[in-house]
Amino acid sequence: MNRRNFIISGLAAAALARQSFAAVKSASPLEVAVTSPWLTNGAAVSSQGTIFINLPRFKGHENSPALAKVTAHGPVPFPGNDWNQWRAGASGVDQLVNINAVHIFNDHLVWVVDQGAPEDGTPAPGAAKLVAFDIATGRVSKILRFDAQSLPPGGAPNDLRIWGDLIFVTDSGLGGIIIHNLKTGVTKRKLSALPELNKPPKLAQKGFGGRILSDEKGKRPEVASDMLEVSPDGKWLYFSTPTGPMRRIATRYLLDDALDDATLQGHIEKYADIPSIGGTAMDSQGHFYLSNTESRSVERLLPGGERQVLIQDDRLISADALFIDRSRNIYIPAPQLEYLPSSNQGVNKTAAPWFIYKFPLPSERARWR
Repeated sequence: MNRRNFIISGLAAAALARQSFAAVKSASPLEVAVTSPWLTNGAAVSSQGTIFINLPRFKGHENSPALAKVTAHGPVPFPGNDWNQWRAGASGVDQLVNINAVHIFNDHLVWVVDQGAPEDGTPAPGAAKLVAFDIATGRVSKILRFDAQSLPPGGAPNDLRIWGDLIFVTDSGLGGIIIHNLKTGVTKRKLSALPELNKPPKLAQKGFGGRILSDEKGKRPEVASDMLEVSPDGKWLYFSTPTGPMRRIATRYLLDDALDDATLQGHIEKYADIPSIGGTAMDSQGHFYLSNTESRSVERLLPGGERQVLIQDDRLISADALFIDRSRNIYIPAPQLEYLPSSNQGVNKTAAPWFIYKFPLPSERARWR
């Protein structure tokens, strides 16, 4: 079930000035792929070209169906039943509450990561979960619920990748990696609350132009492990907080249950210093892509830390989770997160509609500079 045979989706400020940038002009302009009446920060595209978008319930944005399918008439709730009808006060155990990520791998399922509670809320037992819906019918195919061992109080499932029979999930609340084996049904938590899985104290999450994000009281985001990618050969797991740096660990160590977290910590490598980012993607050749929220651009991250600007456009406001479809179009949501009150000194400057853009990447056979 190696999704990289199909599609690969959407894994420091002081070093930013020292980075080497090689500008690469896009072969075609940025296109609008989706227009949404709800705040959306992620998209996934099926092999038939159907687009699904996730709709997180941030403060002021609770009135949404959480997950939608894009039709000729615009986005409509998916699966279109009680799963989309959560309201404040409900447990959310069997409803979609706060979807932070949506993905399609190399099968007929659309996967979502449900944090189980709206922004700053506490999920009811069993409400934090992964749900896989059948793309054609909307029926639930799989549900993975997080217990207190895999997701302790204060944890927040953030994003996922699937490689083979393994699901990797980041915990952006406490910091950590959750690994579920689809074949055995066993779930394990690794790298729990290590410093490398949390935002470095001296780094600040930034928006356009390097503006430091904070609320009206000056409180800054403290998001832990968020982005993740698995290399095409499955040998490396990459992970990062939104501020960077990008780190990695060999999966042979991560999957070795004889090694405790203290031992695993010694196998974590720093891969690159990066600017503030909203999301990542990796293609089948192992090319690494970042959505740079400071410059509203999409960049290719090279081994050694150099970055190539693939496209820059001021419409990419808080560019977030990246997704590469079967035709190698890369999708970039612009959810305006830097304009939410929690990131904009208490002032809400978000405005409908919300857009997801796309542009084509070079073909897999094309040679990069």
